[in-house]
Amino acid sequence: MKESKKSVADNIKAEKVPYRDMLLVLFYFLLFIFFAWKVPFVIGALVLGYYFSVILSVPYDYVLKKTGKRFPAIASYVFVIAIFVYAIASFFPLVINQINSVIQSAQSASLNLDLPAWALKYLDEFKSNISSFLAQLIKYVANILPSLFTMVVLLIVTMAGIESIRFYFKEKVHLLFIDDPKYGEQFIAHFFSNVKRYIRGQVLVSFISAALTTIGLYIIGVPSALTLGILSFIGGFFPFVGLLFTAVPMYLLAFTSQGVKGMVWLTVVLVAVNQTESWFYGPRIQGNNLKIHWFVILLSIFILGSVLGLAGVLLALPILIFVRDYWNFYVLRLRSEK
Repeated sequence: MKESKKSVADNIKAEKVPYRDMLLVLFYFLLFIFFAWKVPFVIGALVLGYYFSVILSVPYDYVLKKTGKRFPAIASYVFVIAIFVYAIASFFPLVINQINSVIQSAQSASLNLDLPAWALKYLDEFKSNISSFLAQLIKYVANILPSLFTMVVLLIVTMAGIESIRFYFKEKVHLLFIDDPKYGEQFIAHFFSNVKRYIRGQVLVSFISAALTTIGLYIIGVPSALTLGILSFIGGFFPFVGLLFTAVPMYLLAFTSQGVKGMVWLTVVLVAVNQTESWFYGPRIQGNNLKIHWFVILLSIFILGSVLGLAGVLLALPILIFVRDYWNFYVLRLRSEK
């Protein structure tokens, strides 16, 4: 093992650092961040398209490898797409109806509780704040619907043409570099390979977590458990933030169907699934794919999410992987020359 590391270091020292390529890669990265800041829904759609293309290729490749036939593989591909379409189509009407239900309940409910006057006052204020927050949430979603529609269209186009885009990019990627195009191609290939390996590993992790979550939702009696389970599967690709987003509709449905008792049991289910993933099958499946501290991941998601919005949440992990690979391919190589 030590010999292999030494040989790699020797190879790096033996080659000259492509300074202009190093600066060009940094320029491309900053340019991409700029576009993610200015047109987040466009960049977000392109990134999601790539994510979904990798996710959908997992069952296709698995079935093709096991059967050696294309028809079952294509059938599995179509089946997964149908599940996603079902989840998305049923999710928005479901959540909007539940939000309206909660707003009406909050506005009409009378708190006939044997509590001190100051406690009832705070409960009334809390009830008013909840209904106001939900109303603002509906208004916000309505305002960004045109952008969301553009994002969905771009997502569909990206997924439909991802193979042709990938082939075209692979044929032209050498044109992005000046000093050492072959080394630049290796860097790009290594980066996308790391992102793809992480996504593929996360497919299995998210599938197990979504299955456990769906079973838990069925047991405690939360409606639309399958739809919520599929959404939790998608949310599993965005550490920490995905759990927060998917938990909101779950708590809405748990509250409207089971009351406070349902919310308590839902908390037990989510904590149990999250801890099981963190301590058991998550590390075993993913191994050291990222090799990045969890706090750095969390911090990058919140910082990039606050700066770039949705695109920042989607790009947090790829950006971390890019920074790590850029450091290994160019910065460490530059240091070895000194």
